[in-house]
Amino acid sequence: MSFYLRIPAALAVLSLMTACSGGGGDDSPTVEYASDAANAARLVAETANLSQTSASSMPVTGRAEYDGVVGMAFGGAPASIASAQMLGEMDLTANFATGQISGEFDDFNTAAGQELNGALRVTNGRITGNGFAADINGNLTGAGTAPGAVTGAINGDFLGTNAAAIEGTGSATSTAGNLGLVFVGTLDRD
Repeated sequence: MSFYLRIPAALAVLSLMTACSGGGGDDSPTVEYASDAANAARLVAETANLSQTSASSMPVTGRAEYDGVVGMAFGGAPASIASAQMLGEMDLTANFATGQISGEFDDFNTAAGQELNGALRVTNGRITGNGFAADINGNLTGAGTAPGAVTGAINGDFLGTNAAAIEGTGSATSTAGNLGLVFVGTLDRD
């Protein structure tokens, strides 16, 4: 199942990255947002032709760590990571032996150049067949319209041979309003 149009999203992220990129090596929220946008474009392109992992080829032993990008927007789920108002990093660990998935979404920056402090924890995650579902909760604070306290759920699918990548969506309530989420990631090769 595909959660967003991948090629147009990659092009939109690239144009957003070009518009937002700043000068040399500082870690400003604008530069961090542009870096996450560039990483998202790479991940979208890398996973564009991957189909959902067949249930029969899902790993049943071992663990896998996935790194990627998560996008959030107030209101409904963003149509793509490129249309997200906030971008952050995704770190998830799948334990195929126990059928659990956990991790966090953190290091969020907004398209308006604001840093968000805090993280969303991914808990109570269950792998079922070639998909997964989990709860998210945490607190994201900062200048401007920060979400505040966040509670919700995500679901997603494993992609490619031996679950080489993941993608998913989610929804949450926050102090500042309803949120939609979309995320994509690949196996951590480090």
